[in-house]
Amino acid sequence: MNDNETKNEESLGTDRRTFIAGAVASAVGAGLAVNHFSEAHAQTNQESQSLKEFAGRCAFVTGGARGIGYKTAEVLAQAGANIVLYDVAQQIKNVKYPLATAEDLAKAKKQIESQGVQCLAIQGDVRDSKRLKEATQQAVSEFGSLDMMIANAGITQIGFLHTFTDEEIDVVLDINLAGAIKSVQAAIPIMQKQNSGRIVLVSSITGRAGSQYFPIYSASKWGMIGLAKSTALSVASNNVTCNVVCPSLVNTKLLDNDYVLGTIFPKNPTMAAFNEVAKQRHVLPVGFYEPIHVANTIRFLCSDAAAYISGDVFDIQAGINAQSPA
Repeated sequence: MNDNETKNEESLGTDRRTFIAGAVASAVGAGLAVNHFSEAHAQTNQESQSLKEFAGRCAFVTGGARGIGYKTAEVLAQAGANIVLYDVAQQIKNVKYPLATAEDLAKAKKQIESQGVQCLAIQGDVRDSKRLKEATQQAVSEFGSLDMMIANAGITQIGFLHTFTDEEIDVVLDINLAGAIKSVQAAIPIMQKQNSGRIVLVSSITGRAGSQYFPIYSASKWGMIGLAKSTALSVASNNVTCNVVCPSLVNTKLLDNDYVLGTIFPKNPTMAAFNEVAKQRHVLPVGFYEPIHVANTIRFLCSDAAAYISGDVFDIQAGINAQSPA
């Protein structure tokens, strides 16, 4: 553990057991021949639709090199969608665990293409609105449309609110919230012109309940819910929907890294230890669940079956919501 992490460790206080209980309770989840959605498409053969529901459509997935982003891209590709994987694919200053690499992005592209669809892999930062707009235009040039925008890119932190520097605060808000805003901004003009589209934002369980131990992350994920609802109102007349999903404890590198595990479980920094506590946190008999469960929800929200669902929040929390007030 380096000097910065040691300092952060001391600032978390001496009662480690209290910290662990609170952190786990607050732990984050991610923790998306017809070009457009139309009545004519809805009347196509049901069997072929179920197999290749998104044939000819294009899905743009931020943070697509691994985790929830990659799995969502894979699920949409299996349904026939051409894919744009947009990922920073390099390390970012003030992020304390390894992010996806250029090699991860290249591997993800090959895996998507193995589904029999086309795939663009674009290395780009969601903090860069110019790059995002260029990438969405490239998607349209390549595939003829931009039918799905999955704003998934995000990073996490752990620690008490007063311990974060200005730079640490900025990087989380700029990537998680401002990055989602810029992703939506890049997609809207295209979808308005098409008069069709689906936008799905990936928030978190900490976007539904405050977190003492992930405070900046939680604030960014709450903001994404407000963004989804506001976007839904803005684009409704153009036949575009916008919804948000809130996963809980998902098996991705967002949590499976030395920084997070070492802070929460310093004596046994393993996913196996974390999984045992996750089983207690979830109401359904499951610990960490796989990204496919988030991806399947996003696929539904992109489907014709969800044509009249917009501005809504979908929790994927293994029964935790059953303990919340109505």
